[in-house]
Amino acid sequence: MKSFVLELTSRFDAAGIASGRINAETMLSNLLGCRIIDLYLNEVTLSREDADSLERMVSRRIDGEPLQHITGRVNFYGNDLIIREGVFIPRPETETLIDIVVKLVSKLQAGLESQKIRIFDLCTGSGNIGISLTKALTRCTITSSDISYKALELAAENAFLNSVSDEIEFIKADLFDIQEQYKGCFDIIASNPPYISSGQIKGLSKEVNKDPIEALDGGDDGISFYRRIVEDSPGFLKRGGSLVLELADEQSKDVKRLIEVAGCFNNIKLFRDLNNVERVIAAQFSGNQKPKTAL
Repeated sequence: MKSFVLELTSRFDAAGIASGRINAETMLSNLLGCRIIDLYLNEVTLSREDADSLERMVSRRIDGEPLQHITGRVNFYGNDLIIREGVFIPRPETETLIDIVVKLVSKLQAGLESQKIRIFDLCTGSGNIGISLTKALTRCTITSSDISYKALELAAENAFLNSVSDEIEFIKADLFDIQEQYKGCFDIIASNPPYISSGQIKGLSKEVNKDPIEALDGGDDGISFYRRIVEDSPGFLKRGGSLVLELADEQSKDVKRLIEVAGCFNNIKLFRDLNNVERVIAAQFSGNQKPKTAL
């Protein structure tokens, strides 16, 4: 089976597919229903049916279809998630946001004996953030929202797959267009919002453009969603609660400025991902709201 991995890797490399070996391993292990390590430990002869299926998968990948759409799966923060067209594919970079939220919750819980921490997972998509946090934390309740019915249906399915259906509340909403009952109730609001500027959408790779445009388009300058989140989140955070947002490359200064100008956040910190990119920003709500201003 190792020979199949090497052959596929060579084909993907020649086609300019990044991480050719990972694509080959993932495809083969998914097709055969085995672990990746088994590809190297056991020699397996593909049936004609499996060989035909594999060739179709390879052709789709070389044609620019995302690997996650081909396999229907993605591993995020150690959790197996179902992926379908029409819902944003989780990226490894978002795992940095999970790490930051887990640390914030640990600090909050250190001073609370039994009170549950309430987290709002904004723009949940496949549910990767809410599900990962639910499985990584204890004494937390999570509300996950999205404007897309298709995303919410998939997120709920993923929650069931990961045995956390009873621990996550899913609601359909356009950001903070939610019921009054949520006012001032969250300890943490976390989100990976759309952050690509409208003018850059057409120039994205064929693979990235397989994601729904509403999950990519961040407005003319790429930060329109951040403006809305920074403006409205104070109404839903507890005093001392935290806003945690994922960022695109080179957005950190602009988003940090938005938060500073809002005048109701302190302890603003930037965190780098494994590629040394300023990927996540966290800020603490001071409780001192000032009149809304255009940013």
